[in-house]
Amino acid sequence: MDKKNLVINLNPEYQQELIDLPWNQPLEKWDSSEIKFLDVRKGVSKHLIRFIRTKNFSFAIKQTNPISAYFENESLIKLLQNGIHALRPVGYVFYKKNLFMKNSDPDNVLAFLITLLEEKSIPHSILFGWGFTEHNRKLIYEASAELIANLHFNNIYWGDASLANILVKFIKLKDENGRTFTELKAFLADAETVNFLKNISENQKQDDLNKFIQSIEEVNDALTGKKNLTIIEEDKKFFHKSYSEHLSLLIKTENFEKLTGLKVKKHFYKISDQYSLDSIIKQIEEHKWYLSEKASREIDMKDAAQDWIKNIYEPTINEFNQLKLFDLFPKTNSLKLYVDIMAHKYYVSLEQNKDVGISFAIKSYCERYSNQEQSSITRLVDNLIKRLAKIFPQRYNL
Repeated sequence: MDKKNLVINLNPEYQQELIDLPWNQPLEKWDSSEIKFLDVRKGVSKHLIRFIRTKNFSFAIKQTNPISAYFENESLIKLLQNGIHALRPVGYVFYKKNLFMKNSDPDNVLAFLITLLEEKSIPHSILFGWGFTEHNRKLIYEASAELIANLHFNNIYWGDASLANILVKFIKLKDENGRTFTELKAFLADAETVNFLKNISENQKQDDLNKFIQSIEEVNDALTGKKNLTIIEEDKKFFHKSYSEHLSLLIKTENFEKLTGLKVKKHFYKISDQYSLDSIIKQIEEHKWYLSEKASREIDMKDAAQDWIKNIYEPTINEFNQLKLFDLFPKTNSLKLYVDIMAHKYYVSLEQNKDVGISFAIKSYCERYSNQEQSSITRLVDNLIKRLAKIFPQRYNL
């Protein structure tokens, strides 16, 4: 192979692993005696894709055309920069004899897009072939809805949204307390039609949703052998609901950050529902009122938010951690526990037609929702309330 006929645009980290592959031949002619091919389960694709293992890495190689390879590589880079789960691009390679000569045939070019192989990711055709339960189907649809909502929030039109163009993968994450948990995430696996816009239109959003819904129908029909209309309708409703909730949360998070000046990821790690944001805003507004009364002047919302974070929220969460309150609620996180306790205070106060106070709310919440022994709960809560008394001002009705 004459390398002067190659156009190579590869991430330097992987270039030495890939440079000597037979780019002058179509993928179907690559010799398995010279290249270690991987037997990876894959979904249906309109392009030939092969998976290989080099000395240190595993790659997916797709044979396509130069224009598609170039723009898809660029799109994958931009998607990752926008925080979208997508395949990780390695680059592209073109091969053409006399590539730079005037009489070169632009259509007779071998072009390859290279991405890192996402380990332990599974295409939809394999997943649904396992005869998943309703719960597991909904996990996939929710992950897909989150992916598409993130695209639309960032004004990105997919153009070919479907189950066939995603991979799903369980990824390990750590919460703010260092506890490990797993979440199912959908990865965009085909970015050939992705379009980055200044403002995505409602018609474009709807087109993506309609195409994805159509893929749900096709999968159900293909894998069950017949259309189960009841399941299809339930799945479609669940997908639409999940998409709307994810998109609303993204919009509300953006508005929250503009209003308060607080960065959600920095201060709260993760918010999974918009009602937590409503609760935080309510508490910041109450703190703003308290500060304004104390200062005998109107305090700015962003200043109140910063004061609340520094002097109320973070010290309270620190006490939760010091006393290991999370041991009573191992499946929650700092923000959710704080918000749930405050919500509990609100509803119990309504029931009793008076402000029951934070101390009562903490004790009531722990007794009602923890499965620990009463004696251990009482000791922990009593100690916590004593320490919180140093944090919350008297007017907070501790």
